[in-house]
Order: sequence, then structure tokens, then C-alpha cells
Amino acid sequence: MVEKADDNTIFVGKKPAMNYVLAVVTQFNTSSSDEVVIKARGRAISRAVDTAEIVRNRFVTDAKVK
Repeated sequence: MVEKADDNTIFVGKKPAMNYVLAVVTQFNTSSSDEVVIKARGRAISRAVDTAEIVRNRFVTDAKVK
């Protein structure tokens, strides 16, 4: 089963967390939607959680995590 990636989806992999933080903040600023989806598998899940927490605490303080 292959999912089609939306424009507001960030796939987290092996890069440093700050690269994904920049991508998420960019999505919040440029896209018309109010929601950004962060996806990861395996060992990258912890990096995805770190990304979400950095965005929520430092950059978009009124963001809510689902």
C-alpha cells in the first residue's frame, strides 16, 4: 500500500532535526492549511518527535500536537 504524500507532509529520515524544523516552519508560513503532518518510521520516530517539540516550543508556540 503506497500513500500519496500531501503538500503539508514532512517525511523525517536521517538528517538533523533542525532541517525538518525548518521544513515544518516553512510549511506553516507558506501553505494555506493550518496543519502540517510529520511522518517517520523506525529509528526516525524519535527525531520526528524532537522536531515536533522544537517547533511547538520555540517557533510556533500556539501549535497543537495531535
